Amino acid sequence: MTNQTTNSNEPVARIKDGLLQIAIWKNETEKGRPFYSTSAVERSYKDDQEKYHVTNSLSGTQLLQAGRLYALAYDRIREMEEADYQASKA
Repeated sequence: MTNQTTNSNEPVARIKDGLLQIAIWKNETEKGRPFYSTSAVERSYKDDQEKYHVTNSLSGTQLLQAGRLYALAYDRIREMEEADYQASKA
């Protein structure tokens, strides 16, 4: 059983670094309290036919980029949580 429902089909934020990106999603508990989650870091690439795809497979050096993206996502989520808290007090 889950205590969440998704508000939108689009993330509230995307953070990118080169070919890597992470998405932040805003959800609500059954009681209407907001909370945030992230996707796994994804890497985009082109195949032999020049079509774009995404994967969660990363090279060793891309792991450092992924760690940075997760840290940035954490900071962004904390900012949004603080904004939600301030808005609920108003």
